[in-house]
Amino acid sequence: MESRCENIPDLIYLLYISCSSYIVENIRDLFKLCYLKDNMRRILVLVLCFLFMSRHGLGLKEDANTSSCIEEERQALLDVKANLIDLHGNLSDWASERVDCCKWAGVTCNNQSGHVIKLDLTFGSTGFTGKISPSLQVLNQLQSLNLSGINFQSNPLPNILGSLSKLQSLHIASANLSGPIPNQFANLSNLLELDLSNNSLSGSIPFSFGNLTFLTYIDLSKNQLEGDIPQSIGNCSSLVHLDLSQNLLNGSIPDSINQLSNLEYLDVGHNSLNGSIPNLIGCPSLSFLDLSSNKFSGNVPNSLSQVSNLRFLNLSSNQIKGMLPNISSSYFGYVTLDLSNNHFEGRVPLLPSRLAALNLSGNRFSGTLSFVCAIDWLLSFLDLSNNLLSGSLPDCWATKRMIKVLNLSNNKFSGEIPSSFGNLLTLEALYLRKNSLVGELPVSLSNCIRLRFLDLGENKLSGVIPEWIGEKLSELYVLVLGSNRFHGRLPSQVCWLNNLQVLDLSNNQLSGSIPSCFGNFTAMATRSFGDDMTSHFYLSYIPLLTPGNVLSYGKMSSEEDYFQDNALVKWKGKERSFERSGLQLLKSIDLSRNSLSGELPDEITSLYDLASLNVSNNKLHGEIPKDIGQLKSIQSLDLSRNEFSGRIPSSLVEITSLGYLDLSNNNLSGRIPTGTQLQSFNDTSYSGNPQLCGPPLSPRCGPPPVVEKKDVEEDDDDFWKSNYIGMGAGFWVGFLGICGALVLSPHCRYFIFASLSHITDWIYVIVAVHFGKVERKFRR
Repeated sequence: MESRCENIPDLIYLLYISCSSYIVENIRDLFKLCYLKDNMRRILVLVLCFLFMSRHGLGLKEDANTSSCIEEERQALLDVKANLIDLHGNLSDWASERVDCCKWAGVTCNNQSGHVIKLDLTFGSTGFTGKISPSLQVLNQLQSLNLSGINFQSNPLPNILGSLSKLQSLHIASANLSGPIPNQFANLSNLLELDLSNNSLSGSIPFSFGNLTFLTYIDLSKNQLEGDIPQSIGNCSSLVHLDLSQNLLNGSIPDSINQLSNLEYLDVGHNSLNGSIPNLIGCPSLSFLDLSSNKFSGNVPNSLSQVSNLRFLNLSSNQIKGMLPNISSSYFGYVTLDLSNNHFEGRVPLLPSRLAALNLSGNRFSGTLSFVCAIDWLLSFLDLSNNLLSGSLPDCWATKRMIKVLNLSNNKFSGEIPSSFGNLLTLEALYLRKNSLVGELPVSLSNCIRLRFLDLGENKLSGVIPEWIGEKLSELYVLVLGSNRFHGRLPSQVCWLNNLQVLDLSNNQLSGSIPSCFGNFTAMATRSFGDDMTSHFYLSYIPLLTPGNVLSYGKMSSEEDYFQDNALVKWKGKERSFERSGLQLLKSIDLSRNSLSGELPDEITSLYDLASLNVSNNKLHGEIPKDIGQLKSIQSLDLSRNEFSGRIPSSLVEITSLGYLDLSNNNLSGRIPTGTQLQSFNDTSYSGNPQLCGPPLSPRCGPPPVVEKKDVEEDDDDFWKSNYIGMGAGFWVGFLGICGALVLSPHCRYFIFASLSHITDWIYVIVAVHFGKVERKFRR
């Protein structure tokens, strides 16, 4: 406390943050502690008297500072409740009995007047449905109203909100509102914050917004607003945050925007705005600028390089052309720069060395990658894909240790993959697809143990597929090495990639058999249920700067991902690019166009969640696994141009999700199993199998061919003929044997006749006895 009392300002600070009653009761102790001189003591007495008078001079008791709510306002609050369906009982303490409404959940009152000054119904799990009560206009002292998250069932914003002239903060975001913004909002002359984002509001932005000169925060994003941005917006001279993104706005950005000298955040992305990029030299505080996904054209104005506080610049998906101006020394701090999907051309100029993220993809930039070496080590995202960049990849990656995403695909790079890539220890995604890279994969890549995406497809890479991919890169979800010159056998270590969901080794020179351990791909065997995304992948790429981060914290948020995962997969016979929404459910194996031999392992049928399997154009033989019907999630199955034989397994009928099937050009035979799914495909799915028949093929499987029937009948005739001959021969042999014995042997003759005599007597006696028994029964 002594340190606070060294001078008068510190002493006054102490007095204001302390309870006045405590100060009065302990005044002597304070004097002793501070060792004040007489003149200082006089000043202290004056300050204490002021505090005492402000607290007690009006004769108010301590308890009088808290007043009960006004009955009229209490009834208005009950009407607000009556217009809402409270699914979770959030307003259970809003009772109709005479309970002080200032103590109700979400209600704040002025301690002295008792007027309701704040109403916030966003607490807990909202769960409200209904409409905005007209009784809100009774709360005419309301300063803050937050109804965000309530489902107002497409009802419009009521005009009565414009009568709340004391409002300073109005938040009704994500509330399922529709209709126009009322012109009565122009009466809210004290308004500081307005958030109506994520609704279905329509119509234009009222010109009268220019009257709200105290506004510091406007968020009308994610609605259906149309028309021009009003010129009057320049009158909102206090504006710090303006978000009009994801609407249907058109026209150009008004020149008056240049009058907003306090503006720090401007987002008009995802509209239909056109014209040239505005001169923003009058917005020196601007730190976030998003003009993406519009129809802006022309060049980037040089004045943009003079907005030195800029930390986030997104001009992507427009029609901006020409050369990029030199902005190497324009910005202070770490900048996220996105100029992707425009018509820029020429060499990439020197850029700010302190870049956090750089996206120049989808342009016509040319030249080499030498400019990358000048970028600072904190760069975490670099996307230069889909340009005309050429030359070899620089070997300066050892200084870029923070990179998480590196996308250089679809350019004209040549040479080998630099070994310094192995220094990118935080790398999660590496895209080098569609270049002219040669040589073997550098062993140093095995150091990148956080890799989840590895796409090196469509290059001229050679050698064997290294074992360390399975041994070290255990986090891989996507492995694409297709359309290269890899040879040799598939290493069994690939089966160690339990998280693998996309495997593309197609169009190489691989030989040998498919390892039976392919059944170990756990992620492909795990069934997906609805919204349960635990078995799918999201990457922790460079995030967006959110408004709160820019204005309050000056750092990046992890709430939204800036980069969309993507993979190019051969799907249903065609190459298709899958981004995050599609990748989250995609599980695919493509081994097509190689020289693989042997049988398709039965273990592959345990990959229950596999969506696509393509092993076409190989030398596989044997029968199709009989349990292939266990692949219940399969949507695309291509076994064409192999040497498979035997019948099509009947279990294939059980797959109801199958949308693409190609079994053509094999040695399959017999009838195509009957089922709605298999008969729905074109005959081209089964062509090139001469011994295959049945719908949809034109050769129908009728009764057995005549030739085969004759063979069966001939076999039956031969059997009966031999049977009859054997029976006849046996009869004559037995008959002649008995007759010969009777003629030639007296003893045999005597024995036979004696036996016949005994048998005749025995039969006679048995018959006589039974006849006698029957006769006696009838006599009774």
